[in-house]
Amino acid sequence: MSPKGRFVDMGGKRTESHFRRLDAIRAVEAARDAGISPTALEVVLDRDGGVTFRVLSAAAATDTTEGAKVWNAEIEKLKATPKGKGQL
Repeated sequence: MSPKGRFVDMGGKRTESHFRRLDAIRAVEAARDAGISPTALEVVLDRDGGVTFRVLSAAAATDTTEGAKVWNAEIEKLKATPKGKGQL
């Protein structure tokens, strides 16, 4: 500790986010061990505070579903529409 008490020695303490980071790294390593080439990592937060990590391969990370195609087409239409008076 410093003479004026400004710095606190954290020692071996780890924060909650540090454990979640290690959990994410473990999920990616487990996917690699299972033969999956990780392309994306999806983090799902539950209402009760639980965290689920989904490791996606190249095929799963692309938007190939029909719902995603329709959604992306609608977004592109909205982006192409010129903004008029009173619109954000």
